[in-house]
Amino acid sequence: MSSIVLTTFAIAIAIFQVSSCKKADAQPTTAKNYPIEGLWIGTYTVDGEPGLGDQYFSFVIKPGGTIINDTKGGGVQHLGVGTWALNGTILTCSFTCVYGISSNIGITETSTATWDKAGKLTAGIWKNIPPLNGSGTITLTRVN
Repeated sequence: MSSIVLTTFAIAIAIFQVSSCKKADAQPTTAKNYPIEGLWIGTYTVDGEPGLGDQYFSFVIKPGGTIINDTKGGGVQHLGVGTWALNGTILTCSFTCVYGISSNIGITETSTATWDKAGKLTAGIWKNIPPLNGSGTITLTRVN
């Protein structure tokens, strides 16, 4: 009789082990690799005017070397169009204001930043081409 009880007990344990939930193997977390093309949103600052704080700044980096810049300064939206290039991880671009404060329309600006595939543009700077002499920093994150 004891062998029947032991056999039944062993079968019950085996069935329980086979039918119990098995923990799923942990899947490694992989970082998403973002291409340079896409919508990038962040902020800019103005050298010499720290009281302004961070201002809205964005790029739409399009395939084929076209870029659209959208900023907001002093509560006014400014739009610029131009070109971009990527040399390794260094983004360089140039764009001309086509909409905004009338004194800014036609002003060309250049920007450089370091791109990483994790979706960041860092160590960015912008500069106006004379006759304006503005400059500052930019930091952007890819949002799509």
